[in-house]
Amino acid sequence: MESDQRFGNRFPIDKTREKTIGNSAQKVVLLEQNGDLDAVVRRAMTDCGLLDNLSDSSRVSLKPNLTYPYHKRGVTTSPAVVEATVRILRDYTKNIAIVECDGGYGAWKVETAFEGHGLFQIGRKYGIEVASLHDGPRESISFHGRGQDHEMPLPVRLLHETDLFITMPVPKIHCMTGLTLAHKNQWGCIPDDMRMRRHYVFNDAIVAINRALNPRVLADGTYFLDNNGPMDGDPVRMNLIIAATDAGSFDHYVAELMGWSWRRVPHLRRAVELGSMPSRLEEIDFNVAPSSVRTRVFKLKRTLRNYLALSAFVSRFITWFGYEFWFGRVVLHKILYAIVGENVPPQPEDADLSAK
Repeated sequence: MESDQRFGNRFPIDKTREKTIGNSAQKVVLLEQNGDLDAVVRRAMTDCGLLDNLSDSSRVSLKPNLTYPYHKRGVTTSPAVVEATVRILRDYTKNIAIVECDGGYGAWKVETAFEGHGLFQIGRKYGIEVASLHDGPRESISFHGRGQDHEMPLPVRLLHETDLFITMPVPKIHCMTGLTLAHKNQWGCIPDDMRMRRHYVFNDAIVAINRALNPRVLADGTYFLDNNGPMDGDPVRMNLIIAATDAGSFDHYVAELMGWSWRRVPHLRRAVELGSMPSRLEEIDFNVAPSSVRTRVFKLKRTLRNYLALSAFVSRFITWFGYEFWFGRVVLHKILYAIVGENVPPQPEDADLSAK
């Protein structure tokens, strides 16, 4: 083992694995941010093949994680990483769009999140589109889950009008699913404020969505989120950029980096069962062993509020009763808030939108 200058001499790389990285269908490239963010993002995208076959007519969609209406470290994709990615892609094509849906349960309009992350400004600066996935035509995909056939609406833009779809997750602990990595980020592609209605078939649905959209991955690993999530938790500075050819390889690799077995994450177990994620780390080519980057074992510490929400996450009836039936929406929520406290309205974390 030796270290690579690109990683600031911090992470040992396996030269025997790196030699084959250009030949494998499933790859993960991890780089340390070293002060030149554009160079690091470009190298990660190049080494992982994300820039291969791009032309001036290629249509690219970027899906950041905007789980909060303002940039929040360890929670949402940093504007700095989004902008660096746009700058690099502009060398190849002008047909770039940053896309996202409204917050779940109508928590906020996506335009608020775009503004809160400075994405409209990035769009004007580089002459690219910043678009709500709630707008435009939809097409349903079919999948089987919990003994029944289901349909899920997805934007036609992503299904048929995008040549390269790049998902840009932030690696986090998640109070419902255990981890939220690349697969989970596509839940925000469903143009439905009440997508929580489908939580009870989440494991099958999220695999079907990723199969339909076929995302490449460019993750903002400036911060990870520990102890809780996706909005509450403790940001952990990791200073990484991680690219992958597919969501399954990314999720297996990063789960290992975080000290989690993918077997603890129900939707990742389902992804393996359906052939959408490799079951063994040895099936993935990577330049840095995830164990060598691990600085801690990330943990999930659920609160009382989390446990109450989890009961709805796995139950279609409880979701309907708690969020759509008048008694649940009005009376039950008042009782719950008296026990666990009111929700705190979103607030900007920093006046400066750049990742620090």
